[in-house]
Amino acid sequence: MKTIKRNTIMKLLPVVLVLFWTGCEDLDFPDPNNPTDDTATIQSLITGAEAQLRSGFGVYIRDLLSIGREAYYLEPADPRYTGELLRGPIDPGGFLCYTPWAANYKVISNCQTILSSADADAGAKGFAQTLNAYCLMRVLYLTDTNGARLNYDGDITAAVATKAEVLAEIESLLDAGLSNLSSAGSAFSFTLSSGFDGFNTPSTFSHFNRGLRARAAVHQDDWSAAQSALDACADWMNSADGDVGVYHAFSSGANDGDNQMFEDPNATTLKLMVHPTFLTDADEGDARVTNNVLVRSDTITYDGLQSYLAPTLYNGSYDPVPMIRAEELQLLQAEVHIGTGNYSGAETIMNTIRTAAGVAEYSGTDATNAVDRILHEKRYSLFLEGHRLGDMRHYGKTASLPLDRDGDAVVTFPIPEMETPG
Repeated sequence: MKTIKRNTIMKLLPVVLVLFWTGCEDLDFPDPNNPTDDTATIQSLITGAEAQLRSGFGVYIRDLLSIGREAYYLEPADPRYTGELLRGPIDPGGFLCYTPWAANYKVISNCQTILSSADADAGAKGFAQTLNAYCLMRVLYLTDTNGARLNYDGDITAAVATKAEVLAEIESLLDAGLSNLSSAGSAFSFTLSSGFDGFNTPSTFSHFNRGLRARAAVHQDDWSAAQSALDACADWMNSADGDVGVYHAFSSGANDGDNQMFEDPNATTLKLMVHPTFLTDADEGDARVTNNVLVRSDTITYDGLQSYLAPTLYNGSYDPVPMIRAEELQLLQAEVHIGTGNYSGAETIMNTIRTAAGVAEYSGTDATNAVDRILHEKRYSLFLEGHRLGDMRHYGKTASLPLDRDGDAVVTFPIPEMETPG
């Protein structure tokens, strides 16, 4: 497996694209991150949706990593990161709950505006439906069985959809998006950021759509749908470089943002620290550990928690962060094989990844050990990408997540207080 160092893979292009306005006296420029109905263009809506994807991302990923026991966020200035997230209950009125919800629904709002616009062509609609589905998926990663809203009009009196209903909506959006992308021609009528390099035409963007469709299907044990989706993006899935994918792009440009997961691993104090079991549960010599974690000589301690492992996955504040990569698709294919009883097929895929990471191959993969093996490989291959919590929930394994202090628990996010009538 190629080491995941992303700072040199992609061009640093500001997500907020340069828009041209006439009239040098008028300084009331439209904000592409928050377009209004009277100023919005399809380009500004799409640019705004991309930018908004990263708004609140730091809180969102800390939520997932903490609950999934991938990492701690040791922040003395805000003990909620080690209190609420690791013990519960989650405050439905607090920022840990509301920030990622609001950020995702702002993207969804942009997408819905695109879909209702008379100016939106098939490509724009396919983009909007795909991103809408992706954001609903992110919401569900936190709320799980508490569901989410499918009404996008701000009516908080409407019923909250169940998890099954949200997943059905995700599937419907992705399939409708694929249909639009298939009729969108050879090029988009708008520009995407560098995070979509290689996926910035209707045909290549459809691979992103199908990758998300496979992910959603696997989480429902819908092996047939997952296989069909993977077949549709097989060239990407089988890429020799497992890092090929769609990313959140960051830059130092005006109105742009930075990668909030980066910290100097040698700094005296750190906030984001890897859970110690990431090292103790690893196979000896696994490059997915040695290349992406620094074993510090000291131990950072806060609120009864300790870690001596600092992440080195990113080298700078503007390194891109993956939404989905080829290596995830390969592991989804292994999951499909396991789900359909093709254990040798799953073993072959896992062993290819393990060989690249410098660890011994599996043998004798069968019904008794296959799920634990795929969970292990996803844990180490998709390190800090926010998948572990959803994967452990999917297979009913959350009881296996380590609880480090008396009173700790694996929590589920409620619907935010501001989204419920009261």
